[in-house]
Formats: sequence, C-alpha cells, structure tokens
Amino acid sequence: MRLSGGPLNADALRESARSANLVICVIDAARADHVGCYGYPRETTPNMDRLAGESVVFEQYFAPYPHTKPSTVSLFTGQYPDTHLVADWRAMKTDGFSMANVLESVGFQSVFLSSSPMASPGMGVGKDFEFACGREMARSPGGGIRRRGRARWQGAGGWKTPEELVRAFSGWLEAERTGRFFTYVHFLPPHIPYEAPKDMQELFAGKEPPNAWQGKFAFREVEEEYTWEAPPLKEWVNSYDANMRWADWAVGEIEKELRESDLLENTLLVVTSDHGEAFGEHGYRRHVYGVYDELLHVPLLVRFPGAERVTGRVGALTQTVDLLPTVLDLFRIPCPEEGIQGRSLLPVVTGAVERVRDYVYATCDGEARSYLVRDHDWALILWEGGEFRALYDLREDPRQTRNVIGENPGRAAQMVNAFRRFAAEQTSPPMEFVDPKAKRGELPSAPEVTLSEEQRRELKALGYMD
Repeated sequence: MRLSGGPLNADALRESARSANLVICVIDAARADHVGCYGYPRETTPNMDRLAGESVVFEQYFAPYPHTKPSTVSLFTGQYPDTHLVADWRAMKTDGFSMANVLESVGFQSVFLSSSPMASPGMGVGKDFEFACGREMARSPGGGIRRRGRARWQGAGGWKTPEELVRAFSGWLEAERTGRFFTYVHFLPPHIPYEAPKDMQELFAGKEPPNAWQGKFAFREVEEEYTWEAPPLKEWVNSYDANMRWADWAVGEIEKELRESDLLENTLLVVTSDHGEAFGEHGYRRHVYGVYDELLHVPLLVRFPGAERVTGRVGALTQTVDLLPTVLDLFRIPCPEEGIQGRSLLPVVTGAVERVRDYVYATCDGEARSYLVRDHDWALILWEGGEFRALYDLREDPRQTRNVIGENPGRAAQMVNAFRRFAAEQTSPPMEFVDPKAKRGELPSAPEVTLSEEQRRELKALGYMD
C-alpha cells in the first residue's frame, strides 16, 4: 500500500464528503492489464492515467462475474451473484436495498445512463433510479431520459455512443439537477462492436500489440463452443485498444463537465469496469465464460472529494461488492449488518487495516460453469460437478498456464474449504462445484424480463444470444 496526500483518517474523509455527489463511470469489458496506470505500455487510457495521480488506485480489484448484468447488480446491491440471483431474464426488485434507493432516501437525485442493453431498464437493471435511460427506452416514442412517474426529459437523441452519453449527462446537469446527485454512466466500448472513431483506430492499426497471446482450455472436457469467429489476434487487440481509447476519452469528458460545472471537487468520482475480455488466452473468447484474470481483473479508480485528498495505490484484494458499503461508509449512511456481502474500503484506504478479505470469488455461465477462489499468490478454479480442478501458482505462473494442483494438495484443500464456507453463505449455495451430488433448490421468485424482437436482435449482435 502506497498512499499519500490528504488526511489518512476515516472521519476526515467522511467530513470531506459531507455534501458530496457520486458519479460512477463504468467502461464495459475493460480489463485492467490494458489500462496504462495498471502497467499497459500503450497509450490506451491517458485520461484514466492522469486521474490515477489524483485518485486511489485499487490494484487487485475483481468482478464477481464476467457478464454485465450480474456484475452490475453486484455493484448496486453489494451482493454476490449467488445471493442477488439477477441473471438471464430475472430482474432487480425496484424496492430492494440498492445504491440508488438508499441514496435517494437521504436526498440524492439518482440518474442512470447506459448504452449497454444488458445494463438497462429493459433488462431489469436501473428501474430503481429516479431518472433513467437505456437504449431500448431511447428508441421508444419520445425517447430521452425518463423521470419515474412523471414526464420524460428529452435527451440528446441516441444512446449508443460515448458522445451521446456525455451529452445526456451534460444536459441532465443543466436541465434537471437541483441538489446532491448520484449518476451512473455505463459506456459500451471497448465491448464489441468495435466502432471507435477513425483517428483512434489509426493509433494502433497494423502495430504489434504488446503481451498478446493465446492458449488452450485447461481440460478438453470443459471447452466451450463458439458461433462467433474471432478475428486474427493482432487485429482483435488493436481494435479493442482503440475502443478503450474511445471510452477513456468519454471518462475525460465526464470529468471536464464536472470541473466546468464547479462540481468536481465536491464529487466522489469512481471509474471502473463490469468485467474484462478474453482474447483466447485460455481458450475463451470475449466474456461470459471463464474465470481467469483477463476476464475478472478490472480497474478501480476512486477520486475522493476535497481540495486535499488521499492518493496512491492499494494492493489489497477487493471486489465489486465492496463499492456499496464503501459509499455508505463515506457518506455516513448506515449499512445493514445482514444482506450486504461487501466490505467498506475506507479502513484499507486510511491504513487502519492492510487487507479487506482473504479471497476473491467469481463464477461464470456456460456449458462448463466454473468458480474462482483467488488470493494474491494462488488461483483455484472449480468446475461444476467437482471433477475438474486447476490450481495456479501466480508467483511463478502469472499467466495461469500450468496446473499444479497435484503438487500442492494441501493448498488446494485449504482453498476448497474456504469456498465451502463462502458457498454456504449464499442465498443459493453453489455446492455443485465441490460436490457432484449437490443440487440447487428452487430459486425465490423475482420480476422477469420480457424482450422485444428488436432487443433480441441487438443482444444477438453483441454476442449475448445465439
């Protein structure tokens, strides 16, 4: 942990945020190792790299699922996917304990702006916000940002590109802001389709991407089948990096809007991602399937409010579920003792503790579902049914290419026991990853999502449906 700058005292941090706003920028499918301040040698993220110097950078931050919808709901609820159970066609409950609901209850305006069809009111995510717009809402008669239970405010037209979301954010600040606010902005790039402006594409076109490689599945029996044909690795990574640059531009524009509106120094600004992206390193393509680092290790930058702020880097293991309790702790809002599975990051930011948790956990979808148990030095992957397992020594093998479970049975057993304890705490305990006889019980009822044909076509184009 290397922190400096403002007061390293939790009460001082809370006082600096006494009247602060909250803005969370999510860059869809942004893997940490393609971000400059995380060590990537290309200039994909100049705005994030600059912001990193004014922020606390969490170096070991992991998503709980390589899929937008479950991961986004984990951010909003502080719960792991096997507890909030929002996936596929299940929707969030609008009256549950969520970031938007709790902040509204203490006087915040809440605003949800997203160009991802998976993080959208049409998919059951974001309906708990006072103001909201997803792509399917913008296409409906009248379009624009809708205010819950009232007339809608006309937005900037489309909702697909970063430029359109930036304009919507600026327009909302000018037309609707009346006081303290929480805004969630979800940019689609670098998720496919790769449609970055030409000048950004030209930055990397034809060049050899650094550190790009491809491998194979850990076991033949857990291979996933793909209908999507991947482009050549060089072209693929170059296109992805150009779209990272596009999303990074948008983050810079959000910061600029806050600064020019004289709001930046009284705003908690968070920049993160919902999950990463695989280029075939372990056989997996894109995301949804697989629990390796390229799919789960994502950036987290937190710029605290105030003229003097704590800055630096934190190496403790952290997860998406930790954002909600951190926000509530900073804003002096009580957090339920039960139901919230994340932990406030303020103690590790102030140096009161050196770690937040012993392990991070994540799971994925697919024919060969798997679960990750990971600490700083070891990564254990469990496949459904308990037959296939892989253990990687991250100190000797950071790319996770050599399964050493046979050489380290004691370490593997320790991590399996940790998983059992974790699994037992979930609403729907995923014991089938360690016990072939285990079966899940019937899930509790939840609101369901009904898709239009246009939504289905769009989800298919983005690789979410066959």
